[in-house]
Amino acid sequence: QDIREIFEMDLQGLKNAEQFILLLPAGKSAHIESGTAFGLGKKCIVIGEQKEAEASYLIFNAFYHSIDDFIETLH
Repeated sequence: QDIREIFEMDLQGLKNAEQFILLLPAGKSAHIESGTAFGLGKKCIVIGEQKEAEASYLIFNAFYHSIDDFIETLH
């Protein structure tokens, strides 16, 4: 597969998703995807410790320190 096909598959996945979860630490690409999900009107969740306070994290609807903290909310 070429890069364009992978991009299109990822974008379609974001369009089909009900919500977006960013698991930190994450790279630039994952942060770009979170912005795309936000732009598509998806609920955005971040799990993990932020290294720096950044305004871009204001797109997230919910913050959890760990996966365990997130899972607790599912019960």
